[in-house]
Amino acid sequence: MKDVAESAGIGLGALYRRWAGKKELVMAALRADVTQHETDDTGDPLADLVTALERIGDAVPHGLGRLIAACLADPDSELARVAIEAKLTPMLDGLTARLERVAGAAPDLRLRAESGLLYLLWRTAVGGQTADATALHRQVLQVLQVMGVPPQPGPEQGSTATGL
Repeated sequence: MKDVAESAGIGLGALYRRWAGKKELVMAALRADVTQHETDDTGDPLADLVTALERIGDAVPHGLGRLIAACLADPDSELARVAIEAKLTPMLDGLTARLERVAGAAPDLRLRAESGLLYLLWRTAVGGQTADATALHRQVLQVLQVMGVPPQPGPEQGSTATGL
């Protein structure tokens, strides 16, 4: 807490007036951008899903990957509990809601959303690459076709995505 107060240029007392301790501070920091995981409603459910995947994919090398690694290293830790409650579960909830808007009430929807997150983690950790919106759109369309969801036009296509 002392290091945080010094970095923020405030007194330790001011920090404790706002947060009771480290747990509350970490929870607040993790929740600060949780609204990005809320379901968008731009009128294009597939674009909303791709945008969410792109944001998550971009976050993996910028801290999300380390947060998940910390949860894996010590799943019973307070950090893991806080991260799961404040960040990871809302992220998965938002992704699942977006996927449902695209695919309907498909079987195992939550598992499919989890698989999408695992795919992003794997690509970044092992392949060292993040997918851009066009690549994600194409890949999401391929997965949706496997799920039996009819293809939809992509950003680089004028009509339906065929030949995938």
